[in-house]
Amino acid sequence: MPRLIFLDDDRIQHLLMRKLFQVYLPDWDFEFFENSRIAKDWLTKNSVDLIISDLNLDVGTGWDFVSEICDFSDASVVFLTSNISPEDQQKKAQFDQVKLLLEKPLEEFGITQILALLKP
Repeated sequence: MPRLIFLDDDRIQHLLMRKLFQVYLPDWDFEFFENSRIAKDWLTKNSVDLIISDLNLDVGTGWDFVSEICDFSDASVVFLTSNISPEDQQKKAQFDQVKLLLEKPLEEFGITQILALLKP
């Protein structure tokens, strides 16, 4: 069964994303994390197919997180943020794992992009 993790320090986002995942990814396992260190530790012992993360984390940024996990995880990464900056677009080009930068709140267009990313 495919598996994804969602990383965001906002519990409201967890509730919203859980509902979206249940509708659009019913055959997937989901893990939710508020703390990036706990998520990183979990990833050292578990594999996932997709990581969806806020860019602004409790410790550091999503870019820091991807830099730290790229040695032991090859999961595709989708970042969510309230404002996509030109700097974020430039950083995306530096990380093969980062497939999408999407604005919050995640709407149907963003979900469609994620679903297209998941197709073989």
